[in-house]
Amino acid sequence: MRIFRRFGLAAAILSIGLTANGPVARADSWKDATAAFAKKQYATAIKLFRPLAEKGDALAQYKVAVMHKMGLGVPKSEKEARKWSRLAAKQGNPEAQQLLGSLYYEASGGESQDTLRAYMWYEVAAAQGNSEAQKDLASLTKELTPQQVAEAREKAQKCKSSGYEQCE
Repeated sequence: MRIFRRFGLAAAILSIGLTANGPVARADSWKDATAAFAKKQYATAIKLFRPLAEKGDALAQYKVAVMHKMGLGVPKSEKEARKWSRLAAKQGNPEAQQLLGSLYYEASGGESQDTLRAYMWYEVAAAQGNSEAQKDLASLTKELTPQQVAEAREKAQKCKSSGYEQCE
């Protein structure tokens, strides 16, 4: 009987140890990825960020988007930058929202410009205090008609009130 109690305690300790490694492994990967990025070891950084991004980590998704936009460790791809920034933006990441707005505004690499969608994402990011998005919003407002601004603001409101689910 005593041996079962010891096995039970040992199993519980082992179980806690195994589940505790999840966040530690993420922290180590994140730390290693950001260190590689800081050292401009972009190929290593993308290999470490991508699995975190694929698991839904919004900040890692944003980093992967930036790397694709700039061609850091991966071929430059606006399509991939939009994909990853959209995933992070829909989780409420204001930096990704601002980046997505700029990707819609700049529209290079065969993608078409969409100033209303750019405005919408800038508005969403600016509402969260993103200062870069606030500047972009002020600049873009000068390029649009009052009707376009009203339409984009309506889309931004719908996006925010839906928890970033109805943003396209």
